[in-house]
Amino acid sequence: MTQPTTPPPALLAWASRELGARPAVKDVSHPRESSRVWRLDLPGAVRFYLKISPKAVMYERETLALRSAAPALGAGAAPQLRASSAEDLALLLTAVPGRPLKHLKLSPVEEARAHRHGGALLARLHAASDLSGTRRADAEQALQTAADNAEGHLAAAGDRLTAPEQKLVRQLAEELRALPPLAPAYIHGDA
Repeated sequence: MTQPTTPPPALLAWASRELGARPAVKDVSHPRESSRVWRLDLPGAVRFYLKISPKAVMYERETLALRSAAPALGAGAAPQLRASSAEDLALLLTAVPGRPLKHLKLSPVEEARAHRHGGALLARLHAASDLSGTRRADAEQALQTAADNAEGHLAAAGDRLTAPEQKLVRQLAEELRALPPLAPAYIHGDA
């Protein structure tokens, strides 16, 4: 099944009301079934993004991070949450300046500088805000979940991994289970 190249009409109407104008729309989803992202362009080179989260838990996590952690990164370093719709699992985000690193041709020095800058932003993200209550429990459970999912990932990989590589994955999964409690922190799903 292929996803529509435009947002559902009711969702586009909601975004238009939030923005105060009807934007030009371009599908910028990643090439995977669960990705549903559109660039919304307004006059004057004003740009936003409309994103539909594939699952409620992902919507909740991203909304929390955009409200709590992203502001710690500073102006222009992360999108700002303009509006959200829990009913539609939709996020309306500001655009950030720049282009994805993978689309740039950089010298080794420029690439190293970009990675250092990204690392500094990730460090600020990890240190941002406080994870407590159910968020803390979810974060603490993440390592166990990763370890528990190792066998499923190995099955999906099939014969693309050698026997020694499969053994390494299983060993690392066991190491995850044996780790002492870690300080929960925000992470970036694409980092």
